[in-house]
Amino acid sequence: MSLVPRLSFVALLGSAAVTLPAADLPEASFFKNNCYECHDADVHKAGLDLTALKWDMQNPDNQALWVKIHDRVHDGEMPPAKKKERPEPSAVTTMTGGLAKRLIAADVAEQKAHGRTPLRRLSRVEFEWSVRDLLGMPALSLKDSLPEDGKSHGFDRLAHALDFSFIHLEAYLAAVDKALDAALCPLTEKPPQGKHRYRLWDLSHKDGKECEGFVGLSVESRIGIGLIGLKQDDTFVAPNPYSVRDDEPHANALGLFRNEDADYRCSISNIKAFFTGFYKLRASGYSFHWDGKQVQPTERGGALSWGIYSKNIHYGTVGLPPNKAGETEITAWIERGGGMTHGTDDNLRIVLSSCENIRDFARKDDGLKGPKVPAPGIAIEWLEIEGPIIDQWPPAGHRALFGDLQVKEWSKESGVPLPMQQTWPQGNPWSYPKDPYGERGDKRQKVYVATSAPLADAEKLLLTFARRAFRRPVSAGDVSSYVATVKTRLDAGVAFQDAMLSAYRGILTAPEFLLLRETPGKLSAHTLAARLATFLWNSVPDDALSAAADKGDLLKPDVLRAHSERLLKDAKGQRFVENFLGQWLSLREINATQPDKKLYPEFMPWLQEAMVLESHAFFAELVKSDLPITNVVKSDFAMLNEPLARHYGIDGVKGWDMRKVPLPAGSKRGGVLTQAAVLKVTAAGTTTSPVKRGAFVMERILGIVPSPPPADAGAIEPDVRGATTVREQLEKHRRNDTCNSCHVKMDGYGFALESYDVTGEWRNKYRAVGVKGPHEEQKIVNGHHIGYHFELPVDCAGVMPDGRPFADVDALRALLIAEPDKLARAFVGHLVTYATGAEVSFADRAAVDAIIGKAKAKGYGVRTLILETIQSDLFRTK
Repeated sequence: MSLVPRLSFVALLGSAAVTLPAADLPEASFFKNNCYECHDADVHKAGLDLTALKWDMQNPDNQALWVKIHDRVHDGEMPPAKKKERPEPSAVTTMTGGLAKRLIAADVAEQKAHGRTPLRRLSRVEFEWSVRDLLGMPALSLKDSLPEDGKSHGFDRLAHALDFSFIHLEAYLAAVDKALDAALCPLTEKPPQGKHRYRLWDLSHKDGKECEGFVGLSVESRIGIGLIGLKQDDTFVAPNPYSVRDDEPHANALGLFRNEDADYRCSISNIKAFFTGFYKLRASGYSFHWDGKQVQPTERGGALSWGIYSKNIHYGTVGLPPNKAGETEITAWIERGGGMTHGTDDNLRIVLSSCENIRDFARKDDGLKGPKVPAPGIAIEWLEIEGPIIDQWPPAGHRALFGDLQVKEWSKESGVPLPMQQTWPQGNPWSYPKDPYGERGDKRQKVYVATSAPLADAEKLLLTFARRAFRRPVSAGDVSSYVATVKTRLDAGVAFQDAMLSAYRGILTAPEFLLLRETPGKLSAHTLAARLATFLWNSVPDDALSAAADKGDLLKPDVLRAHSERLLKDAKGQRFVENFLGQWLSLREINATQPDKKLYPEFMPWLQEAMVLESHAFFAELVKSDLPITNVVKSDFAMLNEPLARHYGIDGVKGWDMRKVPLPAGSKRGGVLTQAAVLKVTAAGTTTSPVKRGAFVMERILGIVPSPPPADAGAIEPDVRGATTVREQLEKHRRNDTCNSCHVKMDGYGFALESYDVTGEWRNKYRAVGVKGPHEEQKIVNGHHIGYHFELPVDCAGVMPDGRPFADVDALRALLIAEPDKLARAFVGHLVTYATGAEVSFADRAAVDAIIGKAKAKGYGVRTLILETIQSDLFRTK
């Protein structure tokens, strides 16, 4: 064969357009000599028939299959080790080398023509944060009203998983209407701040005066107690289910013994957030211990949560100190109406976490005298609400939409149409004495946005807003259709404000906003700015980033690095931490299952909240301090608060706030794999799964995507009676060669993590339920007699895919951190997928290796890996 035809044939194979049978490929002889025995038309193990397989790079599934064939031969998995006649190493090198060149050539040809990142829409999170930033409303809730995003390997940023339908468009329109309505300025002057303090027992008239507001506290259960410090107030009684009487000496706190796992909540009623904005929510309280008869001091702190739980809104949790009252404060963004209305379930509520839940059997029936059994309690002195906290007037939303145009009170003499009124909450706001809005009641001030040159102002405002929303410079021509909308509406007699809202509605549902459009090749400065802001802030570029793009400076590596550092260090960088971890570590699935109450009665929702906070704080510390990627597997510190430290068996941590805690040598904690949040999302409610956890380690930590199970693989049902362990069940399952070929790669990782139960707590034996003789102790946890016993011992030994054995999780972690380049390669792969919206292709592998090579000098620091990813061609090219 002449050289020219040979070169032409190789070039042809590198084309994405050619389709050929595998028998016509240069590798055909390798397949015939080493593979047909198991993968031909007669046998076709694992469903693979190489005699019928074609080379078709236009088919993504076909391309993925050829990549898999390359990788399994290259890594020595195929032909299998048990095969007696093995191919010569030179034959393997020739085969995989030639196949790799053609896979790369086909990949590169496709990327040159279309780019490696397909066109995609914004995810729900990106849409919400972008609208929030555009309107200056940092906690506006929008994403939950949109359809769920599709996912691929845990990520919701890939084009092929993000469909776009008429249903999506309808949801976007409704969400935009809600956002624009919330941004409108309802008054001509800044409203005064309301402030009121509530005591939980102010349920009746005092001294002939009406109580200043009240807390809707049912004392029907009669397990609260009046407190004067750490002494019970015996004069504090409940004459009926909904009132209390307190003769002298008067109680200064109410002690309670419930928590958020019960259906009992303290509701602050008859108030309303009349304006969307920030509110200060304060509380004064402390924890104490009840020995069954009287109050005793305690070393354990408590917690209090705020929220509108009927709407699944959680504002935050604060810790309460032991024995002596401490004041706490959180800042919450409460939308107008806020659900806080008297006579409904949508009240602002507090939830008490006294760490144990006293159920019916523990109650007393003789008034507020406390439970019959020992229990930790929470004492509340008062609750306080202040707001709205508004720095500027008109607020940020108005300025984003109408700039410096004034808001004036409308009357018939104004000479302009009356705008459509916003959706106002029904009922009276903040009904307490000296109420800043009480005189107004349901009377709403009629306002309008004043302009003397409506079309000129419209064009100016729309140019400014569209520039930010479209993430690039815009011209008068770009907004001409929106200006025309304003004119049409004005000509129809609509108010200027409403005409502008129609135009803004069009901008926020336009393809230029909803879609991330990029041109094949190197990204322009503005497209690069948009990608960077989407990556690290889930939003549109800010003014500084846009200015750097306008000048073209952002294309300079040092300028790009400086802005990357700035975005990471900014408070908005926490969005990257939370959204990336929500997908990479599946933390979004934290609520998917709940531990069985019989097996894990000590598990409480406030502990789950702490779990997620730990993972966020830990990763933020890795980024901030540029710690080596090996910390993902094992670290010498953990981020803990009191309840989580207690769950882990670590002493000396007090309070609710997360803080960096050094770990002693030999600790079973440290790193992502041993964090309770990760251990919970990789388990079910009743039992752990070495398969699920093993697959998690393979894909999320090592970057190896497990093959999907066969349709007839079946599931392993948990044995909660404790007769057999999950290892014994898996042994039966793995007797099938097809099943074992995958399980042998991942189950070992999962077995190492069997030492942690479904809540992330360390264990040496499995818990089981059922009859197994008398309990040595009738212990009560969270109001339940313990219904479980300890059964079979945990065996956490395993074998690596390459045959290396390990005894436990410590030995496994030692093996994993010995290969930091593998951990870094997997992490960068996930970063690239998340940052660009496209998975790492075969041709991208060299670029990933280059990123890792640059980061190696800095010990594979996590922040360095992020910054080098941004500097790479993978990020700077479509």
